Amino acid sequence: MKNFIVSDLHGNSNIYNSIIRYLENINKEDELNLYINGDLIDRGKDSAYMLIDIKDRIINNKGFNIKYLGGNHELMMFQALSDNFKLVELATWFSNGGGITNDTLLDLVDKEEKEKIVKFISKLDIYYKFKEKLNDKQIVLVHAKCPKIVKDICDLKIKDNNREVYKSVWTREDDLMPILNESLGNDDYFTIIGHTPVRNKKGYDYYKEYNCLNIDGGCGAYAYGYTDYNHTPLVEIDENNDRLNILTFNNNNEIIMGNYFTNGKSIKMTDEELYNKRKYIDKGIKIKRLEY
Repeated sequence: MKNFIVSDLHGNSNIYNSIIRYLENINKEDELNLYINGDLIDRGKDSAYMLIDIKDRIINNKGFNIKYLGGNHELMMFQALSDNFKLVELATWFSNGGGITNDTLLDLVDKEEKEKIVKFISKLDIYYKFKEKLNDKQIVLVHAKCPKIVKDICDLKIKDNNREVYKSVWTREDDLMPILNESLGNDDYFTIIGHTPVRNKKGYDYYKEYNCLNIDGGCGAYAYGYTDYNHTPLVEIDENNDRLNILTFNNNNEIIMGNYFTNGKSIKMTDEELYNKRKYIDKGIKIKRLEY
């Protein structure tokens, strides 16, 4: 079983469709799991479409297995649309790009279905602990910060809406607030996070101090008009070789580079290795002009 991870797609349907179709082609040969590490929604115009599609794939068990974790944007959506919401929560969500998600969601579904979507969001887990290891450390997936207590069965969810949830989806490495100024990682694990756009062509960065790999390639920034970020990593856990295989997608349905990550370093794939990865790209995908 192959395990793939992607993060922070933020309504960019070009990247989303490229990766989904890419994995569908792989799934014809090998069974796989896709882990979405939060922030599927907001900022990009196709956020609601992507949310509905993922929900449908998960609920109806379509295609390969998908595990969707909550990020800070899923938390804001839940806070803004839950029965006991406060106006400040709605304003916070809208000011962070949630307005486009809300408006297009109203166009696509009725009130009853929207309530089901909010309930679906409320049940999203906050972290996931893999049985697989990287360099003798078990891998933990979380949107922003590894919780202090990582249990075998994740029972921390968006609906808990507590301090631990908030810190897990909102913390950044340069936060100055005392509540958030903590290590992103956990000494017992290798942590894969997103949340903060990475400013390089690979679309990911390793934080040695925290033993964290940040895979937010800035897809959301591209989706709402900041065109200098256009590199979204798709991570595969390769336990047999004690490494991560990382392919970097761009907005044009292309894999622009491939790297292996192990022991805190990236090793470039050979042209032949990258060619063998690229063969699963679906050339039939039509790229559309993103609107903001």
